[in-house]
Amino acid sequence: MSDEIFDLVKAGDVAAVTARVASDPGVTRARNAQGLSPIQTAFFMGQHAMVAALLATEPELDAFEAAIVGDEGQLAARLDDDPELLAAYSPDGWTLLHLAPWAGQPETTRLLLARGADLTAVSKNGLRNQPLNAAVAGPNGETRTACVRLILDAGANANNRQVGGNTPLHTSAHLGDTSTAEALLAHGADVGLRADDGKSAADYARAGGNSELATRLEVG
Repeated sequence: MSDEIFDLVKAGDVAAVTARVASDPGVTRARNAQGLSPIQTAFFMGQHAMVAALLATEPELDAFEAAIVGDEGQLAARLDDDPELLAAYSPDGWTLLHLAPWAGQPETTRLLLARGADLTAVSKNGLRNQPLNAAVAGPNGETRTACVRLILDAGANANNRQVGGNTPLHTSAHLGDTSTAEALLAHGADVGLRADDGKSAADYARAGGNSELATRLEVG
């Protein structure tokens, strides 16, 4: 049953997933009620050992899977077959250029930018944000800034807002991500902008326990 693989992924049972994929590699193509694959589900849950187990048989990935796992070759192949994927949305409302930098994948982010992905595409979900907003919120602190810089260098507006009026600088401040905040400032991020709750990026930094960054943002 296709639901079984999702139960195993959610349970974090890497050994069972490895055995299941070995016996039936096609199970990686299953989709849950939200339209997501086991690979996407595991990645979004932060289960990277699980992702590795699912990728062990070298499955053919769709464009969204390739974007988040950083498979530049397969992503390029999908885009060659169907260039309209650049403007397509995943079942949960993201474009490829939202997903790749959010996942901390500079290679697939760079490829999407080179192919002309829209920097101003708005997600079709509750956040209603642009790729830069997704990039600054990515879970991979080691590659987050690199992905953000790629998008900024491509011409993204450092002051665009998502639902709630939050700018990318608000998000970086809350996370205490000084390197990304500095990249945003270098590309024109305005420290004086306030979210709908009336708070500045410095306020967000302080609320997140990042007093040093808060001071930096107050200085401007």
